[in-house]
Amino acid sequence: MRKKLKDMSFSKPLILSICLMCIAMIFRILDIFVFRLDDLLGEIILSKVIGFIIVILFVKMIGDNLSSIGFNVNNKWSIFILGGVITSALMILGYGGEFLIFASDSPQLLIAAIDPKAGVTGGISFALFLLFGNAINCFMEEGLFRGIMIPMLNRKYSVGMAIFLQALLFGIWHIPWAFKWYISGMVSGSGGFIMALVINFIPMILIGIVFGVMYYYTNSIWTPWISHFIINSILNLVHVSINGELNVGMTIRMSIFQSTIFILIPVLIILTKKLNKVRVEHISRINV
Repeated sequence: MRKKLKDMSFSKPLILSICLMCIAMIFRILDIFVFRLDDLLGEIILSKVIGFIIVILFVKMIGDNLSSIGFNVNNKWSIFILGGVITSALMILGYGGEFLIFASDSPQLLIAAIDPKAGVTGGISFALFLLFGNAINCFMEEGLFRGIMIPMLNRKYSVGMAIFLQALLFGIWHIPWAFKWYISGMVSGSGGFIMALVINFIPMILIGIVFGVMYYYTNSIWTPWISHFIINSILNLVHVSINGELNVGMTIRMSIFQSTIFILIPVLIILTKKLNKVRVEHISRINV
């Protein structure tokens, strides 16, 4: 099995990446459409846990460890500045832009534990559960799409192509939510479904590219992990009420955030070169 994985990782890294995503996707679909844990608990926690187990098993099967896929803190300042400071600042910018655009409607900031995808709400215990789910989700998605896929794809493709391909798969990974929104009635008609597809696909590709850049140029998975966790946690806990309706301007808020951070990619790369203490290895770190 190990030899087959080695051979496939060299000759067909994209196929192997797709296979790994599809295995994880099976549990994701079961979680969303069969067990419906997002409706029951507010989190599809089962598939997130299983997904991270898949990441760990794959790394072990190829005779490696988690540090080899980027679980290190060698470049602490790069991790902190890109993953924490810049992400937080641009999220504040997104909320600020939303407030300015809807200023005539007297928007109000609301702190509450709400899962925007499922619409489930709760108190402090639910907030802690959401944060826990976000942490597991970041371990799973960053481990799979950035930690495993980018180094493996980089064996055959350029850095830019490797980052783009994993981001494309990251976009596909989020498409099931469009079907869930349609089935649950959150959107209706062909127009609503197409909108849901676009919202759950295109922005995820863009943020997947950003996370990929963070991962590759800081030589650490913790950079996109922190950024990913901050984004999801803020969206779970910080909401905007406009004329009594929550988060109607979320698309605008996140468009401002994602477009700004995407445009700043060259700046992020320059910052890593100035802040990094450990040189980025421009080859795959997975010893397959």
